Amino acid sequence: MGFLVNSPPKLSSGAREFIREHPEEARVAVAVALETAAAQSGAEGTRSPEDVPARLRRFLVDRNGEDLIGVTEAASRLGVSRTTVYDWAARNTLIAWRSTKRRLNIPASQIVGPGRVTAGLAEVVDVVGEPELAWAFLSQDWPFEDGVARPIERLRSGGLDEVLSAAAGFGATFT
Repeated sequence: MGFLVNSPPKLSSGAREFIREHPEEARVAVAVALETAAAQSGAEGTRSPEDVPARLRRFLVDRNGEDLIGVTEAASRLGVSRTTVYDWAARNTLIAWRSTKRRLNIPASQIVGPGRVTAGLAEVVDVVGEPELAWAFLSQDWPFEDGVARPIERLRSGGLDEVLSAAAGFGATFT
């Protein structure tokens, strides 16, 4: 599928103002537009990152090798009930998102031991807005003052304020 324009149009002043005043709604609108374009372009997963325009590649989430588990496995690893896992997911104590009506995707690397997950996840979700986007932020390399690291690693070492500051800039691509 191709688009009928050769280059993206410049944003109008109204669009720029909307982005400044409603960044979360703008992020959702972009996600919906990209998902719609992907659905219309053919089967999911058949395109390579090189097929995506360079300006959009930073929005790709590489899930190769990511250990996503379900509720039963999370409950087993945490040593808690499935009900507790659902409760923690609802409160964003544990990051999870629906992949189907009945399945939750739960990144296993946020679990640090029986009954314990990485501290500060709910705060990151509050800043970023959605659990799946929050996990995309937490699981990719990000520039910090003293070097590049994955924000989930910074959270584990007690860098909540530093991670929250970085999360505020996640996805802020328009000025």
